[in-house]
Amino acid sequence: MNINGLHYVVDIDIKGFFDNINHGKLLKQLWSIGIRDKRLISIISKMLKANIIGEGRMNKGTPQGGIISPLLSNIVLNEFDWWISSQWETFKSKKVYSAKNKQDRELKKSNLKEMFIVRYADDFKIFCRDYKTANKIFIAAKNWLKERLGLEVSTKKSKITNLRKHYTEFLGFKLKVIPKASSRRGYVSISDVSDKAVKKMNSSLRKSVKTIQYSKDYKSIEIDRMNSKIRGYHNYYKVATKVNLTFSRMSFALSKVIHNRLKSQSTNIGPVSKSYNKLYGQYNFKKVYIEGKPIFPLAGVKFEIPKNYMGIINNYTAEGRKAIHKSIKVLDSNVLVHLIENPVKDRTIEFNDNRIALFVAQKGNCGISGLPLEVGRMHTHHKTPKEYGGTDAYSNLIIVSNFVHILIHATKEETIRRYLKLSNLTQKQIDKLNRLRKLSKREPRLY
Repeated sequence: MNINGLHYVVDIDIKGFFDNINHGKLLKQLWSIGIRDKRLISIISKMLKANIIGEGRMNKGTPQGGIISPLLSNIVLNEFDWWISSQWETFKSKKVYSAKNKQDRELKKSNLKEMFIVRYADDFKIFCRDYKTANKIFIAAKNWLKERLGLEVSTKKSKITNLRKHYTEFLGFKLKVIPKASSRRGYVSISDVSDKAVKKMNSSLRKSVKTIQYSKDYKSIEIDRMNSKIRGYHNYYKVATKVNLTFSRMSFALSKVIHNRLKSQSTNIGPVSKSYNKLYGQYNFKKVYIEGKPIFPLAGVKFEIPKNYMGIINNYTAEGRKAIHKSIKVLDSNVLVHLIENPVKDRTIEFNDNRIALFVAQKGNCGISGLPLEVGRMHTHHKTPKEYGGTDAYSNLIIVSNFVHILIHATKEETIRRYLKLSNLTQKQIDKLNRLRKLSKREPRLY
């Protein structure tokens, strides 16, 4: 979606959305949109009717934040999405145009109102070009939700925002448009971490520092937890254009807390791990070590352009599936079909599903040699073998060629020399192979 010129945003807050979901009506909606697997519908029905501690069995509604809450939101609001979309984005004109942008130019000459919806669960925004359009859809959407879905809208929290003057918040971000810095006319969008999210992160990180301060036996674990938080914040908010400025201010405040609470336990000297160097080696921040572990720098984040998502790509339409297949056309489809149609017997569903996912992720190549995999000449290897506690988890599997798999397990020097010669591996590939041999407790080390 291009929001150029769409500077008015309609925010609609639905009162008690998850509290007022009608179980019977929801199951009928599932059936009407084409989800007709009776076993799946039965499972969802049982989850809806399950007892809640302290509440008992509920006849309607579902706990907000529950594992099926996003799914229920998509079911209930699916019709609303398509109604908004049909006003402009997927409007079917009588004349068929060769290009979408050409159709949009013609639509702008009509009386149709340009609008786009962006939604996550029950939180959504409708972008419009002018206030008149925004006001019309604001009233129409409230009436539609009330009359069609029986959902009440909060008049206090629902509003229309002019992005040229004010920020609008969405999923922990705040968005606005400002005039372009150059002499050219027009506006450019900027994004930042919302004030509420900043306050929540500051509070959470201060609590982590306090926990580290008073922890005795589990200090190392608490440092890992704090680093995981920081890394998570970086990954989530790095698509905000002003993320570095905001996180730098947060880091300055947090550094005082760390100094005051941990000065007797911390040092500025310690080992630097490969992961730290990979993630934050390019920064020159002052390092703080607790029990030999560095605390990740909160300011160590840079803006990254978010990946563009094509709405056409999905599993649920013929057009969407075609787009998916086009994106993985580099794979040998014959091998992929073979894996799908021939699951490994006596293995778990998790193993066989992850085997297919790995083949796609590895682009149909051996995870060590990088050469194309062939039917009958590949093996799905457990990095940590099952006899040593390994599982069928995706992260514990790798697909390799037969030659490589023999080298992972071989112990006889004659066998090792023979298959190393046949495989023609580089030193980097041999090092990776040695890591797998170590996990499998195989000797000697390959050279």
